[in-house]
Amino acid sequence: MLDVRKVGGALSVVAMAALLSACGGGSSQPEVVAGPDALTVELGKSAHLLGNDSVGGASAQATAGGNVSFALKDGQLPAGISVEAGQLTVAASAVPGVHKFSYKICESGNASNCASADVTLTVPPPPIVATADALTLGAGGTADVLLNDTLGSAAAAASTVTASLKSGLPTGVEFNEAGLLTVGTAAIPGVYELSYGICQKIAPSNCASSSIKLTVQAQGTLSGSAIDAATGLGVPGITVRVAGLSTTTDAAGNFSLAGVSVQDRVPVIFDGATHAETVRIASVKANTTTDVRARLLKVGGSSTVDITLGGSATLSASPAAVFLPPNAVQRADGSVPVGNMTVELTAIDPAVDSSVMPGDFTTLVGDVPTPIESFGAINVRLKDSEGKDLNLRAGQTATIRIPVATRSPVVQPQIPLFFFNTTTGRWVQEGTANLSSDRRYYEGTVTHFTIWNADQVYDTVRVLGCVVDALGARVPGALVQSDGVDYSGFSSAVSDANGKFSLPIRKGSMATVVGLAGGKLTNTLRYGPLSSDYEPAECLSLGQTGAGVTMKLTWGARPWDLDSHLYTPSGEEVYFGNKGQLTRAPFANLDVDDTSSYGPEVVTITKLMVGTYKYWVHNYSGSYSGSFASSNARVELNIPGRAAELFVPPTSGETSSTDWWQLFEFDVSANCTVTLRRQGSFALTDPRLSSSTPQYCTP
Repeated sequence: MLDVRKVGGALSVVAMAALLSACGGGSSQPEVVAGPDALTVELGKSAHLLGNDSVGGASAQATAGGNVSFALKDGQLPAGISVEAGQLTVAASAVPGVHKFSYKICESGNASNCASADVTLTVPPPPIVATADALTLGAGGTADVLLNDTLGSAAAAASTVTASLKSGLPTGVEFNEAGLLTVGTAAIPGVYELSYGICQKIAPSNCASSSIKLTVQAQGTLSGSAIDAATGLGVPGITVRVAGLSTTTDAAGNFSLAGVSVQDRVPVIFDGATHAETVRIASVKANTTTDVRARLLKVGGSSTVDITLGGSATLSASPAAVFLPPNAVQRADGSVPVGNMTVELTAIDPAVDSSVMPGDFTTLVGDVPTPIESFGAINVRLKDSEGKDLNLRAGQTATIRIPVATRSPVVQPQIPLFFFNTTTGRWVQEGTANLSSDRRYYEGTVTHFTIWNADQVYDTVRVLGCVVDALGARVPGALVQSDGVDYSGFSSAVSDANGKFSLPIRKGSMATVVGLAGGKLTNTLRYGPLSSDYEPAECLSLGQTGAGVTMKLTWGARPWDLDSHLYTPSGEEVYFGNKGQLTRAPFANLDVDDTSSYGPEVVTITKLMVGTYKYWVHNYSGSYSGSFASSNARVELNIPGRAAELFVPPTSGETSSTDWWQLFEFDVSANCTVTLRRQGSFALTDPRLSSSTPQYCTP
C-alpha cells in the first residue's frame, strides 16, 4: 500500500513522484515529431515529406492504416503542386520558384496529439535551349524558329514559351511571340543575321537566346495558262500551286503568281475538278516574269468501286485499267472510309504530244538528272464519298494497266515503272511492268497511286550546238529543247556565256531541237541518228524582224503523213516540195518534214512580209489511212511576244474527200503588227494564190 503523507496540507515532492511512478509516468501519449523540410523537386517529380517525422520513435506513415493523419495548415498549395498522405508531387505545369507552406501530422485516432512543420520547396526551372536557325525564305514564306528549341525534355511550343526578337527586323519581315517568322512581298533579298530569345511562359525569367541566319530569296513571277489538250481552249478554275503559293486560272484559263522565290528548277502543279493533275517545270528569275503553259488532259473516265469489296476501273476504247483489292484504301489521316469510292482514270499518250507528260522526262540516277523515254502513262486518283483523296493502305497493292504509247519502233517485253514525285518534279523508279500478249498494254503492281509511267533510262549522245541572233552574234542564256522523233522523250539545256549548249538525245535516234531566247523562238533543226556526240556546223538562229514565228504540227500514228503548207503574201507556197529559205526570200522554211506518223513538222518565218499569210494542213496519205478527226493532230503557233496558240481539227464538216484542213490566217501590217484570224474548216482543194513582189515590214 502506497504511503502518501501531507506536509503542510500538500503532498510532498517525494510523495508526488512516487504517485506518478506508480501510475506509469507523466503521460500515456507517444511523442509526435514533425521535422522541417527543405526540398528541391524538379518538374514532373515527387518527394516524401514525412521522412524525418515520427510517432513514439517510429517513422510516421500517413497512408491507409498508417500511424498519423496528414493535413496542410495553410490551405491551398501553388498550382501544379499537390500533397497526398505526405507524398508531394510537382506537375510539369508547376511554376518554378521557391514555395513555402506548413503541414500538421496527428497521431492516428488522437487528434490532440499533433506536431507541425514548415516546408521550403524549391522547384528549379527546366532547362531551356534555343538552337540557331538557318532559314531560306521567299515572299510569303513562313518558318517556325521554335521547331528546334526545347523546354525540359519537350519541344518548345507557343503554348509553353514566348519568343521575342532581340535584333531589328529587316523591311518586310515579321516575327511574333509564337516564334513565326514571315517574309512579306516587300522584303528585300539578302542575307540577314538576327537574334531572338525564348522565355518560359510560367517562369518569365527562365530564358535562352540564339541566332537566326535569314536568307531572303529574290523573287520572280510565273504567268501563263492552262489549256485543254484536246481543244486548245483555256480551262478556268484550275488551281496552280508552286512553292507554297497558289492561285486559280481565270475565265480564259490564264493565271499570274507573283512573289515566287528564285529557283533554277521548280515544279508548278496544275489541278482541277474536270482535268487530270499535271506538272510543268519552270525556272524562276529575279524580277522577271516566266511563262508557264500547261496542256491538261480531261479526266478519261470515272468509276464507282465498293471499298469493302474492291473492284476495277477501265476506260472505253482503251486498255487502261486499275484493279483494287477489298478494304485496301485509307484517307491521308489514316482513317478507313466505308461505302463507295470514285476512281478517276486518265491515259497519257506521249507519242502524240510529249508536252502532256508531267515533268521534264528526267529521273535521278545517283543524284544525277538523267533523261528517260516513255512508253505510256496513266493518272489514277481515288476519292471517297466526301471528295477526300484516298490511297492504298500500307501493305496493300493494286494492279494497273498502261496503254502502250510510244514513237519508238521497239517495245520491250518488260519495262521499269516510274511514279511522279510532285515535290521534286522527278520521276522515281519503283517496280516493273510486263507487256501483254497482244502488245497493247503494260501490266504491273503498285503500292500507291499517283501518275505511273512505263519508262526506261536510255543511252545518250550530245548535240554540241550554238545559238545566234539575227546578226550572227552568240546568244547566252537561251533555253534549248529536244523532242524525240523515233522515241517519246524530251530534254533541255541552257546556252552558256558563249552561246554554246550541250543537249542529250537518245543514242542512235533522231530528235528535233529548238531554242528560245527573249520570248523568241529559233528555227527548228533535226539531228540524228547519232552514234556519238555531234557538233553541227549550223547554229540555231533567232530571226530578224518578227523573229521566230513558228508553226509546229504533230499527230498520232494515223494518218501516216500530214503535211504543213504555208502560203506567203507574195504567193509562194512553203511545203515539202519547196522548203524555202531562212536567210533570203521568202525568209520562211519547212525545217522538218515527217512522213511516217507523229511528226513534228515545223515551219519557221524569220522575216515577215506585209500582207496575209495562210496556214493549211494536207492529209497526204488520204482519208483511207485515217481522218483528221481521229488523228489527234494539233498545231502550235508561236508569235513573238504572245502566248502560244493551239489548233485542233474541227469536230464536224470532214468527209472522205476533204483532205485539206484550213487553220488560220494572219495579217502583217507595215509596222509588223500581226492580226490573227482562226478559221477551222475543211476543204476539197488547196487555195490558189497570185504572185506579187514581197514587201517586208519594219517595226
